[in-house]
Amino acid sequence: MDTQLKIPKNVEHTNPSENTAKEYESLVQQEDEHIERLKTCTKLIWDALAIISQKASVLHMETVKEAADHLHIMELDLRRELFKVRLKKSILANKMK
Repeated sequence: MDTQLKIPKNVEHTNPSENTAKEYESLVQQEDEHIERLKTCTKLIWDALAIISQKASVLHMETVKEAADHLHIMELDLRRELFKVRLKKSILANKMK
């Protein structure tokens, strides 16, 4: 009885350094994406604060505070995700030395 694992012929074989390089490139792309999302979120926060300062007297303050809080939470989540990606990227960069 043959108990050896058979690898399909159509599976691409790559060496560990190629996999590491691909993973690093993926992390670079993820970092870029998180940075763009963070920039957008920060811009939305600043725009919201500008609107609030101009129109606070005609806005429902509880709703304004809740919406601003959600934007802030999103910003914190994006910063946390960016940190995680940068940490993985740093660890991988060390392995690539």
